[in-house]
Amino acid sequence: MTHRSTPPETTSTLTPATRTPRRRSAPVLSAYVVLLSLLTAGLLSGKAWLRAEKPTQDRGDATEKAFMIILAITVGTAVTVAAVAFVKTKTDLFK
Repeated sequence: MTHRSTPPETTSTLTPATRTPRRRSAPVLSAYVVLLSLLTAGLLSGKAWLRAEKPTQDRGDATEKAFMIILAITVGTAVTVAAVAFVKTKTDLFK
């Protein structure tokens, strides 16, 4: 049996390079998220404004419009069904 000069509680094998980095605090993260959101909103608004300067006549024909309406209704129904099923499974956990 080998003998250690110091108890295992006091030994540290972590060097500064292997330590985990400190996490950012909540206010710093929320400020970062707000800044990123504002920047993204600004860029998208600028892009929309630039596109509005030169509008094109691209209305499509009646069959294309009908297809898009049917597609939108189908996707909306699928999302609603999925949301209702999700909520039902979560409420069943509390019964």
